[in-house]
Amino acid sequence: MTMTDREALAGLRLLVAVARADGVVRDEEKEAISAALEGRAESLDSILEGKFDLEEEIRAISTADARVEAYRSAYALANADGSCSTEEREILEKIRAGFNLDVKHASMMDRLFKETKETVLPSAIDKIDDPARRSKEIKQDTLKYSVLSGVLGAFPVPGLAIATDLAVIALQGKLVRDIGQYYGHKMDKQAATTLLAGLGVGTAARIAVTNLVKLVPVWGSAVGAASSFAATYALGKVIEKYFEGGAKGDIASLKAMFKSAEKEGKKEFEVNKDAIAEKKEASKAALDALNKSLEKGEITQSEYEKRAAELA
Repeated sequence: MTMTDREALAGLRLLVAVARADGVVRDEEKEAISAALEGRAESLDSILEGKFDLEEEIRAISTADARVEAYRSAYALANADGSCSTEEREILEKIRAGFNLDVKHASMMDRLFKETKETVLPSAIDKIDDPARRSKEIKQDTLKYSVLSGVLGAFPVPGLAIATDLAVIALQGKLVRDIGQYYGHKMDKQAATTLLAGLGVGTAARIAVTNLVKLVPVWGSAVGAASSFAATYALGKVIEKYFEGGAKGDIASLKAMFKSAEKEGKKEFEVNKDAIAEKKEASKAALDALNKSLEKGEITQSEYEKRAAELA
């Protein structure tokens, strides 16, 4: 399943149309699009400010798989906060009708997000009082989860691309809670999700943009594997600092720290490419089986995320 550069750019413009529907493009939406365009000739301003015809961009996405994923990305952006405005619904309907897609795709997306919200990955970490030992364990866990995030983020699964992105977010939430428990702090899923959102991780915008662009050969691998690895790696570093300071850091300073750590994470991705390739090969059979079970409806998205996390 692939998407051309032109189709991906058209898909980004469809996301901009959804984002603009309520009259404002939010910071997290800008950041997600900007990250996807890193290293490319197109700029954030050219995507956000450039004029385009919605129907023309819909027609530019011609392949069946690309249409499905573009619609699902737009749907995720509009519905991830649990509500969808009248204006957003109108644009989604134009996209769905323009792509000639069955309404079942909307139902599937509703199910995936509902099941994801109900997922609570187990976290049974004992508190470690020795700082050196605790730091060592956190670094090992951060790398372990970063590698698996890279595996999940790199390779689009036909019809299930968003499912793998949601699994990465579940894994990141588990990492936050695990690190907290190393310091003796118990966090529920809502607290971890709020912290992730404050850092710009696991937002609807990131899910939508990553799901769309990772279908493009070469460009997609950078946005998929590298961004998933780097975000998880940065998260581990920042959350360790957060709990080291007694869980009192303000979100603005944490977000600035995260952006810096994410750049470091992209360098670490290059260092760990072989480890990611090895993990992909070792996990391939299990992931293929999980993907088939999810596609057939034999397991829920929640169960998918739990089993994927076990591969770490």
